[in-house]
Parts: sequence; structure tokens; C-alpha cells
Amino acid sequence: MKQTNIVRALASVVAIAGLAVAPFAAGAQTPRPGGPPMGGMGRQPMPTNDAEFVRALDAANSAELEMAKYVVNRTQDTAVHQFAQHMIDDHSTAAVKLEAATRGTNLVPVPREDTNRMGMRGITILQGEDGTQRDNDYMRMQVPAHRQALALLNWESENGTNAGLKTLATNLAPTVQQHLQLAQTYLAANNLTPYAPPTTNGGSTSGQNNGTAPSPMPMASASPHP
Repeated sequence: MKQTNIVRALASVVAIAGLAVAPFAAGAQTPRPGGPPMGGMGRQPMPTNDAEFVRALDAANSAELEMAKYVVNRTQDTAVHQFAQHMIDDHSTAAVKLEAATRGTNLVPVPREDTNRMGMRGITILQGEDGTQRDNDYMRMQVPAHRQALALLNWESENGTNAGLKTLATNLAPTVQQHLQLAQTYLAANNLTPYAPPTTNGGSTSGQNNGTAPSPMPMASASPHP
């Protein structure tokens, strides 16, 4: 699905929402009754070199693809379908670009079990849901996921030493920024808050129901796979 179709589909709510799209801005949504506390997941550790960036980006990109492929033909919501198809198109392209940027180097991503585990963990959450709840939780996961992805790309743009990877990160950032804005817009239009870990009190977890996901969705670790 082309990018313009998604923008048109959500144009009216973008105008109403007036969302800030700074990468680490707090959500401006009003919590729905019985909904989760406002806020997103904490920022994950950034990589310390180009190799860690490649591993983290590859894992996050693969997880995003797996979740989008799961949702795209199950949702009955046109906006969610368009968003998921947009993720498939853009993250497939990002995977090709990452492979091209690392070709001929020792930075080529190596398939690892944790890449698929990240996507499957999100899918496992969504498999226990259906209809509007599944749509909402999928979209709620997208805000912290894309904030973290944007932070990862910004790190490489500013700190990377491989020219090809720095260029890739700089070029991918606007696309990820748009993904974040689209997800935030959906949340604002549906009176939802970003996906957040449940509150823990005295060692027990106080989970939230009715549209909130039961456990935090991790982003890619920058640490090498054992």
C-alpha cells in the first residue's frame, strides 16, 4: 500500500490530533477510562559500535516485519491494515538496504534465534486477542518500538564510523519518524496510550486489561548473540 494512501486515510485525525513527533516526546493522549498509565517503555541501551548497530537494527527490523505480517490480513480496520502493509513494504526495503550497506564488510547480519523471538513475543500477545483489542495493542506497541528504532538510527548517524551505515541510518530516520507519527495519530484518534510495562508494587505486577498488553515488548539488544 502506497504511503500516500495511509496519509490520506489518517489526514483528518492528524489535523485534529496535532501530535508532536519528536522522537522521545511523551504521548499527549488522554487515557481512556480503565486504560494503562500514560507513557512508553524505557529507552534501551544504545550500541557502542557499528557491528552492534547492525545486529540491533536487523533484529528490530525483523521483529517489525513478523508482527506486521501477522496483523495485516487479520485486522478489519482499514487504517490498521494500511499501517501494517506500510510496515511490510518499508521494513522489507530497509532489510535490503541494510544488506547492501554491509556487503563486502564483516558487519553482515547473521541469522539468530533472538531475531525471530522478538517478533514472536509480540505475536504471542496478539494471538490471545482479536478484533479491536488486537488492533489497538498492535498500534500501541508501535510507538515505543519506533521511538527506540529512531534513537538507534540517530545514534549511528552521530556516532557510527562506517560511512555506508551512517548514510543508511540518516536516510531511514525520516521514514521511521513518519511511522511513529502514524502510530501516535491512531492512538490519539482512539483515545489510547503507548504500550508500557505494567506497574510493579512490592514484587507483584499490577497488570492492566481491556486493551493493554500484558508484558513489555522488548526492542533489540545491542549485545552480541552468545
